Amino acid sequence: MAVVTLISDRKGDDFFLGRLKGQLLSACNNLNIVDLAHNITQHSVSKASFILKNSFKNFPEKTVHLIGVDGECSNTKKHLIAKVSNQYFIAADNGLFSLAFLPEEIQEIIKIESCEHDIPKIPALFRFGKIACEIINGKKIEDFGKRASGVKRLMGFNPTFGKDYILGHVVYIDSYDNAVTDISHELFMQISKGRKFVIIPAIPKYRITKIHNSYHDVKAGELVVIFNSLGLLEIAMYKGNVSQLLSYDLDTQIRIEFND
Repeated sequence: MAVVTLISDRKGDDFFLGRLKGQLLSACNNLNIVDLAHNITQHSVSKASFILKNSFKNFPEKTVHLIGVDGECSNTKKHLIAKVSNQYFIAADNGLFSLAFLPEEIQEIIKIESCEHDIPKIPALFRFGKIACEIINGKKIEDFGKRASGVKRLMGFNPTFGKDYILGHVVYIDSYDNAVTDISHELFMQISKGRKFVIIPAIPKYRITKIHNSYHDVKAGELVVIFNSLGLLEIAMYKGNVSQLLSYDLDTQIRIEFND
């Protein structure tokens, strides 16, 4: 059974999504539609890319992913099809692919020519849905346009570090308002070398000196830091809302200091 996933910045109950799914089911036989994420902050390419980057490897080959975030075509922003891990990704050339994939992961990039002819007429996800079904039904992605030499690049945040510190950022806030950072377990172990540490989560009066294995290792209402299933440092409050307590937002800085 063919698989199509959807990412959008529309609300989950938006009638537009119902129309899109009807279009897909009418054009594709034996189709499984997966709502990967909706309700994304409008036009938030960084959030959409984080979700895509950390989700797509769990899907089978030939899955088609439609990303309708900041997706409308313009004279300076074309539509692309990317092939990565033998899966297909359809989105606008808005920098999303540069954040979601390493350059060497991209097997092929096609610039969709039809985008140039009817820019204001068709919502991006409807165009993407039509193309997805054509790919599923056997059309080669090369038939949709010309090969592109690259994609628009955005500079994502990456941790900086020295001998005695790591300076990272909040890159995602999940459904429980837990703050996921870009500090990996690998980087933490590389810098810590078994030393004591203090995590300073944006507000200096909160200083954390222990990393736990699970949320319920602390009492309700207490701060807890874990490495999550992605291997990324996550700051949470057990049965509470850490993002509100610490006024977290995307790109908030998180500092870890190490001492002998």
